[in-house]
Amino acid sequence: MLHRHWRGFAFAVYFAVVVCVMAFHEPWFDEAQSWLIARDASFHDILLVRPHYEGHPPLWWLMLSIPAKLGVPYEIGLKGIQLACAALMAGLLIFRAPFPPVAVALLPFTYFMCFQYGVTSRPYALMCAAIFLVADCWATRDQHPWRLALSLTLLCCTSSYGIALACAVALVWVARTVLQARSLRALIADPHRFAAWLVLMVAGIVLTVCILPYPDTFGATPGANGNSIVAKFLMFWLVLPSESLFTSFAGDVSLHGMRLGVLPMVVCVVLSALVWAVLIRLAHRRGDLDILLVPYLLFAVCAVRYFSMHHLGILFALLVADWWIVLRDRPLEAADMPERLRLRIEGCGLFRRGGKGDPTSDAGSRWRNAAGVRNAAALRNAVIVVLLLPSLCWNVAAAACDVRYDYSGARAVASFVERNGLEHDRWVSFWRYFPETTWPDGSHTPRQEDTHRYSWAVIAANPYFDDFARGAAQDSARGSASGHVRGRVRDGSSHDAAHGLLDCTYRGRSYEPNQVPTAAQMNQEIKSCAAKGEPEFVIGDTDFPDYYFNRLGYRMRDYRKITIATKHTPWKTWVTTADITTYVRTDVLRALRLR
Repeated sequence: MLHRHWRGFAFAVYFAVVVCVMAFHEPWFDEAQSWLIARDASFHDILLVRPHYEGHPPLWWLMLSIPAKLGVPYEIGLKGIQLACAALMAGLLIFRAPFPPVAVALLPFTYFMCFQYGVTSRPYALMCAAIFLVADCWATRDQHPWRLALSLTLLCCTSSYGIALACAVALVWVARTVLQARSLRALIADPHRFAAWLVLMVAGIVLTVCILPYPDTFGATPGANGNSIVAKFLMFWLVLPSESLFTSFAGDVSLHGMRLGVLPMVVCVVLSALVWAVLIRLAHRRGDLDILLVPYLLFAVCAVRYFSMHHLGILFALLVADWWIVLRDRPLEAADMPERLRLRIEGCGLFRRGGKGDPTSDAGSRWRNAAGVRNAAALRNAVIVVLLLPSLCWNVAAAACDVRYDYSGARAVASFVERNGLEHDRWVSFWRYFPETTWPDGSHTPRQEDTHRYSWAVIAANPYFDDFARGAAQDSARGSASGHVRGRVRDGSSHDAAHGLLDCTYRGRSYEPNQVPTAAQMNQEIKSCAAKGEPEFVIGDTDFPDYYFNRLGYRMRDYRKITIATKHTPWKTWVTTADITTYVRTDVLRALRLR
């Protein structure tokens, strides 16, 4: 029974694992930011404004807006949408991929397919699903052009990176059509295919215009000691394949700031070179070099500026899709191996040359062939397990950490606020600030300041306050006997806890706007916030607390620093530990229940 239905069993196990880890996982800043945009932004802003500041098409927010605007509790709504996307991604891998059974059974449980893009709620699961759809439809692109065109359109809708990949695949498709026919007339020879291309082109152009950054959009600010564009481009080819598949030398950092020692760099280059050697040989033998290299090249060019290591799963999915296309065109065969390697394997006796009894008999020949097949399958399965083992181990380590510890501290912050009835106290966040710095190597970093960059811990906790507000409304309707209603405004202010905890945010938004203010605007915002007097809480991570208190005109001696929670954020086998702290006004501190 299991032998016949093993794919369904593998899917059920994947689904169960993701659901179980999801139950413990607490969303972090990126996950909360998307939910807050979906919940609090208008559809006009979601479609026409936010994409310019977030750098992604609006599909993910539109999907989240269904539960968010209907009032579905935060984690149920967010994780429900994510679970559907993860199920689609894993379902395509399990039921459609042309891989050996061992690979099909293990790939969904690798780090990026299970934990990073399965458990955490971001649009990357849907993006990977679209990449797999493209790989599955590639072989029949001319017979069923709409299937591939719609898959590429979905890929465009998931991410700015998806637009680049879809553009590259479409270019290869069109170029192959023209080159095979040796005439431009081939472009319009098939009306259905030509119409599909036009629809895809329009979708790509519209979405590209939709995400073009406005002049005041916050972006990656290169530091003095960052990697150059050329170095980052080379890393795409010589480092990132290894880091996505086998090695874990770099944490979840931006590519701009990634640093590797000599030995890790050599290991990554060697392993990445081996990956490319194998893929290029297989693709070349099947005439697929263009679909292997062009999408990767355009992706590297477009992503080199903003790429962070948590995007590595896109590369992982892209490499899986390359294997998908190669094997769908023609399964692996002995001739795919270099002749010397094949002879060495045969020389080790792995493939039996002799048989029982008379080697010239039919029975001996059948036994000899069966033994060779068994040995070849055993070797293939062993290689697959070895290749996927690092990623499988990363997945187990990250999931175990997430189950045991606070991932972001968001629940702890929300619980602290709710337990003490602090929803309507004034909370002010430290903002992004770095002083002018001269580094030991003589390089220089100019002063940086942005009052629209708030505490990630509070942004991650903000979605819970809408749930609290609904609970308060229900308590009020029932006539709470305790006389304490969480919706009560303690100081007569108009601060709306249902739309975020922080005061003094840009236009009262619960999410980061990613709109960089001018110096005059920053000064005015700081002045307006300071005019309200000392808040009950000042929160955020900083090495320069004196600067903020001085800028806001608050007396630091009126506050005490406390720790609300300690978060343990896993990345592969890495774990980053940090405290979430806040400065509490001393007259408020005495009444707090800290645990």
